[in-house]
Amino acid sequence: MDGNYRVLGIAPFEGMKSLMSALAEEYPQMDLTLLVGDLEQGLEIARSNFHGDYDVVISRGGTAKMLKQNLPLPVVEIPVSTYDLLCTLKLAGISAQAQKAAMVSFDNITANARMLCDLMGYDIDIRTVNCAEEVEPALAALRAEHYETVLCDAVANAAAKRLGLNSFLITSGADSVCQAFERAMALCRSQARLREENLFFRELLHGQIGQTMVFEESGELFLSTLDNPSPDLLELLRRELPESQREGERRITWNLGGMLYSIRSRQISSGSGRHTAFFFVARRSPLSPSQAGIRFITRPEAEAAYCDSIFSFAASLSDLQEDIARISGSGAPVLVTGEDGTGKESVVSLLYIHGPLRRNPLISVNCSLLNDKSWTFLLEHHNSPLADESSTLYFASIDALPGERRRQLLAALTEMDVCRRNRVIFSCVCQPGEYTSAAGSLFMDRLCCLSLFLPPLRSMAEKIPALVNRSLSHLNADLPRQLVGADPEAMALLQSFHWPHNYTQFRRVVGELAVVAAGQMISGDDVRRILRKERHMGAFSPRAENASAPLDLNRTLEQISRDVAVRVLEETGGNQTAAAKRLGISRTTLWRLLQKKD
Repeated sequence: MDGNYRVLGIAPFEGMKSLMSALAEEYPQMDLTLLVGDLEQGLEIARSNFHGDYDVVISRGGTAKMLKQNLPLPVVEIPVSTYDLLCTLKLAGISAQAQKAAMVSFDNITANARMLCDLMGYDIDIRTVNCAEEVEPALAALRAEHYETVLCDAVANAAAKRLGLNSFLITSGADSVCQAFERAMALCRSQARLREENLFFRELLHGQIGQTMVFEESGELFLSTLDNPSPDLLELLRRELPESQREGERRITWNLGGMLYSIRSRQISSGSGRHTAFFFVARRSPLSPSQAGIRFITRPEAEAAYCDSIFSFAASLSDLQEDIARISGSGAPVLVTGEDGTGKESVVSLLYIHGPLRRNPLISVNCSLLNDKSWTFLLEHHNSPLADESSTLYFASIDALPGERRRQLLAALTEMDVCRRNRVIFSCVCQPGEYTSAAGSLFMDRLCCLSLFLPPLRSMAEKIPALVNRSLSHLNADLPRQLVGADPEAMALLQSFHWPHNYTQFRRVVGELAVVAAGQMISGDDVRRILRKERHMGAFSPRAENASAPLDLNRTLEQISRDVAVRVLEETGGNQTAAAKRLGISRTTLWRLLQKKD
């Protein structure tokens, strides 16, 4: 957009970014750059984009408050209106006679909330925080006091999920965003600023190959061509600062999060002092065939994966929290069982995050992805995870291993005393009506594992309304409009559905309903249309945790053979040679099988 005023918008969550982007089209005179970041992350983003010749910054809540205190540019705050608060109260199901509820946020949100509660007679415990460090203690206190519902801004909402609280995100609607845009335009008209020289150099840097980040002598980020540099990358470069400041120029190679960074550092002097510039190119690290199916996961990566999963807000509904807390403190091997899609990966992440070895990596071995080379690496190489110590080893989908490999793995675990030197967790997929599989029973008996069974979603139909509302609250952070719930008919249909793929299927269905719903409420017709499609999905629909759907044996041998060939081809990643080898047939025979139609 070619506008007269350059505005930097820092949204605390994705949904607000989408809403701001849509409404910005009504302001052709505004050239809006939108980024996502909360509190310190938002401030870091603003500082790294300071040389973008912006006239004003727009943000919300605690992030706006922090930006006002630390930026020389004017900051316009997106308000949380009375209507915005009422929408959140509606979604949370809070009324004058509601359950015990609380709110945790900064004063620029809680001030309006106090007036609204006084006016409407809501009994809500409103607690104001002044910095990010106060958020988690405030939420922990509410959990200790047994509050049922907590209304939060973006940073408190993320912390509430980690603590297992029933949280609802306070969002700002279209009217509030437009009000902020009008104020920003008024500011721009009164103090239009031009930074043509800085803009020229910024465009020059963006045109080069690779990326640039410049740090002050104190370690503060001065300039970045990355819109939103990751915390891990910032930490890596800051660790290199002392050595780089002592030398004129250095070359560094780092492997971080599956990316290979080729970095060159150089000292730059200016009138305001010395700066350290890092010029780098990032490319994805090649995956060694000998390590296929084996991943090293850091604690921040595990926390991010858990917080993004549906289990982060479904755990408190499943009556598993006490069992998970008890098992987390134990060093004994653990077997996590459950049907397809019941959240085994999420529970394993939670056991790791709260376990005694959380400062060391989580090593995930996906048994369904191990090829011959990675199997040999696992059992024989000196760098094998089995030779590690004081780590958490997770063997996912042990039922995907052939019988001989199961016995080999059990022998290696026993002979190498792996379970004594590490925390070892297994998972297996069981069928409806089972508590574990044959493979799970074998490992549990041989290694004296603690067991954790994850019940299917259909056994908790009475909790689906609460799960729907929490899911919608989570989705509101990524949607340009606010959803406030589902009508009674829609909820009844969701409760009566069988949910063969459990939470995985539930999250996908609710996500689709959030997109197709015409208004702010999901209707019965919306649910009926989506569930009709779910009931007719075939055996080869995407499934979680590498579980295989049962074959329909009520067909001809030719049809069953073709389905087996398709399934094996999918499991080998489309490699026809590998699929034919597993099936014990030639590639020509496999091709003929695949050409046959039902």
